[in-house]
Amino acid sequence: MNHPDPPRHLDGGSFAERAEDSCTLPASWYYEPEIWRREHKAIFYRSWWYLGHVSDVPDRGDFITGEVADQGIVIMRGQDDALRAFHNVCSHRAHPLLQGSGNARLITCPYHQWCYGTDGRFRQARGRETLEGWIPKNADLKEVRLESYGGFLFVNLDAEATPLIEQASKFLADMKEACPGFDDLVRAERWEIDIAANWKTVIDNNHECYHCDANYKTLMDLVEYEGKAVWSDDGITFSHKVEKRKLDNSAYAMRPQEVEQDALFGYIWPIHIPLMFPGSSSLAMFQVLPTGPETARERWDFYFTSRVPSDQERRFVDYIKNVLVNEDVGLCEGVQKGLHSLGYQQGRFVIDREHPEFSEHHVHFFQKMVLDGLGPG
Repeated sequence: MNHPDPPRHLDGGSFAERAEDSCTLPASWYYEPEIWRREHKAIFYRSWWYLGHVSDVPDRGDFITGEVADQGIVIMRGQDDALRAFHNVCSHRAHPLLQGSGNARLITCPYHQWCYGTDGRFRQARGRETLEGWIPKNADLKEVRLESYGGFLFVNLDAEATPLIEQASKFLADMKEACPGFDDLVRAERWEIDIAANWKTVIDNNHECYHCDANYKTLMDLVEYEGKAVWSDDGITFSHKVEKRKLDNSAYAMRPQEVEQDALFGYIWPIHIPLMFPGSSSLAMFQVLPTGPETARERWDFYFTSRVPSDQERRFVDYIKNVLVNEDVGLCEGVQKGLHSLGYQQGRFVIDREHPEFSEHHVHFFQKMVLDGLGPG
């Protein structure tokens, strides 16, 4: 007979393997600087992070820059046409090498003009011929794991990490199946908003719809939030497909001929929430970027089959930016303030196995992964 693992005692109540028996993570885990510091090495530096799309770097010498938490990264298409990712730092005196996006035949540090090829190999240092004791050992840029699926580019600072395609193959396949134009998607717009809440507060909020009826009137008018939600075996991803939607709704207008896909709401550990909404072939890559113990940045990359959105696609983007995100931000910032209350230390999960779309078991699963990553120490 299999017995559930015993509860793990934290600094308040117990976190149990069964959501019905479990308390939530302690409030302090959502604002203590020490937890924030530990998350970098234990979680952020060991997981896959989306940074862009192959359509952002179509030509040799094209590059984009981004971050994995506090670590600068550059993705570049080399003169050999291969895509590579590097730490965005000069091996001489640690100055960042590239900013934003663009094209370069060589990577030249703006500080002392050290040069590297598009393959990251050291090329030259100004005045090198007169330097004494010059040994160009380990002068190449430090490469970072890079994987692409369906054109979406992910990096991982952990050289031993399980390949993304092995961790997330089922969900990635679900996305591709749900979106008829998946292979033709290009990024049409990036939008960001800062939020006064810990990154986990935002992920928690996006892992359940127990609160949706009371807070998202337009969203619940757009889709009938029923469907099958599936976690991967290792908890890295989940997907929730919603096949019922309303053309006549208060979120954004759609004509029958504009509808190519239904809704698919997903998650890729630890910060990614890929979303497909009813309408044309599209995907919104929503990231919750950790920026501090009590701050985060929501980044939305909107993908369509054209870089110029149609009228229906424009209405969808405007709905996300002007309605849905504003509703989310208020809820998350309210929770973040409440986590400091002397009247609150830990909560409980509401579990409804018969109606999982309105249950909080996904929040429990996410918090379990955080606990597994950090440990109780």
